[in-house]
Amino acid sequence: MLVIPAIDIIDGKCVRLFQGNFAKVKEYSLNPVEQAKVFADMGLEHLHLIDLDGAKDGTPKNLNVLEQVVKSTPLKVDFGGGLRSVSAITDALNAGAWKVNVGSMLSNNSVSLTNHSLNEKIIAAVDCENYLVKTNGWQNQTTIKVDELLNQLVGIGIYHFAITDIARDGTLSAPAVALYEDLRQKFSKITLWASGGVSSHSDVINLQKIKVDGVIVGKAYYENKLNLKELLRCLQNE
Repeated sequence: MLVIPAIDIIDGKCVRLFQGNFAKVKEYSLNPVEQAKVFADMGLEHLHLIDLDGAKDGTPKNLNVLEQVVKSTPLKVDFGGGLRSVSAITDALNAGAWKVNVGSMLSNNSVSLTNHSLNEKIIAAVDCENYLVKTNGWQNQTTIKVDELLNQLVGIGIYHFAITDIARDGTLSAPAVALYEDLRQKFSKITLWASGGVSSHSDVINLQKIKVDGVIVGKAYYENKLNLKELLRCLQNE
């Protein structure tokens, strides 16, 4: 199972939100590029880089940070935040993204990507609360159920998903294992990444047991709750 560290950006700084609330922001000391170098030095291969300014405003604001991270590290960077058009997705890929996290665009207008050549580069970033999808930087509540959206997206050829339970995100309260287990059983062939609430090695092992393909780790690392080097060794020994 992949361990994917997360960097969230506001005003060019590393931050974490509590349950997606832009009013509850905590800044961390290193800038995004320096933090990415730290992750690369640990032996990690992936990075989940999210432009929260872009997510809020609807268009990417930190593509320059993406470019700098890609030039400065060997990390495979999946980038998200404000990617709500094909042109925005293309801009992120041209800036060096390995894949792009697309959320609101898929929930609001999935038809625009039907049979599109970009689909293999897309990670469907599905953010939810109580099994219902939220969009626009977690500010818009929909009536779409998570499994309904996944079924639609698999139908148009998207197979990579990063599912965030907003109620868990930034809380260190343990991931939504029941949600991921349900989705894994319903969608056995997708690539499934879990995000939100991870706070311990046991949380990660529990996700591995239900065959989640990757886990995105954020606040647990920044708050020194989870040693990523030790976690990598632990997973390699499983």
